[in-house]
Amino acid sequence: MITGTSKKVVTIFVHLLAWALFGFTLIFYHPLTWNVKLPDVFWAKQTAHLCILVILFYVNTYYFVPEYLLKNKLVPFSMWIVAATLFALYLIYNFDGLLHVSQEMEKIMRRPRPPGRKGILDGFLLMTVLLVLGISTSLAVIQRWQRDALLREDMEKQQIRSELSFLKAQINPHFFFNTLNNIYALSFTDVTLSRDALLKLSRMMRYLLYETQSDKAVLNNEISFLKDYIELMKLRLHGSTEVIFQEPKLLKDYMIAPMMLLPFIENAFKHGISAFQQTSILIEIEVEKDILQLRVQNNVFHEKNALVMDSGGIGLSNTKRRLDLLYSGKHKLTIEDNKAENNFYIELQIDMS
Repeated sequence: MITGTSKKVVTIFVHLLAWALFGFTLIFYHPLTWNVKLPDVFWAKQTAHLCILVILFYVNTYYFVPEYLLKNKLVPFSMWIVAATLFALYLIYNFDGLLHVSQEMEKIMRRPRPPGRKGILDGFLLMTVLLVLGISTSLAVIQRWQRDALLREDMEKQQIRSELSFLKAQINPHFFFNTLNNIYALSFTDVTLSRDALLKLSRMMRYLLYETQSDKAVLNNEISFLKDYIELMKLRLHGSTEVIFQEPKLLKDYMIAPMMLLPFIENAFKHGISAFQQTSILIEIEVEKDILQLRVQNNVFHEKNALVMDSGGIGLSNTKRRLDLLYSGKHKLTIEDNKAENNFYIELQIDMS
């Protein structure tokens, strides 16, 4: 892992290497092909030319682009580009005159400087100045875009972690309180079943406390948690509700973002139970060729006919966003809401490879 100091060293090295290549290619290489011994004042002028471009690059990158272009102050920024171009050309041209570079070059070349290159608007100088301004502007804009993208991603991840904590907090008070009441009532009629339910509740609490703190959890443990959740939810149901859970036969330990599947199952129990009609909830989980598949099918009833259930959870819309962030390009979610038949179907596929 690259530390902040190492990253700065690498950045400085890359900049030095880039300037060395840029300076040699555009400013020093061509004169070396003339096969003549050039005066020292010529190389001094070329070095000054490069130094002016370096100053122009960093002033534009770290001040004018952030302060003007990225704040939509286009007119002042355009004025800066024009002024910087003319001023850089003026400095280079006057440096040429101060050192009498043209006269020295005419002596060596034994011919006068071409008329088109005697003024301040030297084509080559203009090209290098505009090239440096263009590269520095593009680099500054790209760096800002990358920083903003990383900041947005970090904020989304923080929100995802907050939503996961919220989901666990929603499960804890309501679900566990009601389950404890059910277990208490069950202890008067079936001690063995109540002990088994208490064991499931204990496993769920242990999973929430110790195995959902990191970004990934073992899929086997996640499914065991869901199985216990379903079994405890069945304690609260009437005989008119049929719950079928088909769990997978896992071949190896896959890893998954914790609590990723629960909202879909929770949604089925929240909206698919009626106190007056025969209902069914079908939950299937399987893994085939490194593809995790979750299928949930349940009836949907109007609120007046629905059994009142806990309203905890982060909702399917937030779960979709969590999937998009954590499994971008590696998942497929299908949701079908058949209102004519009061049927709701969800299929989720996640590439676990």
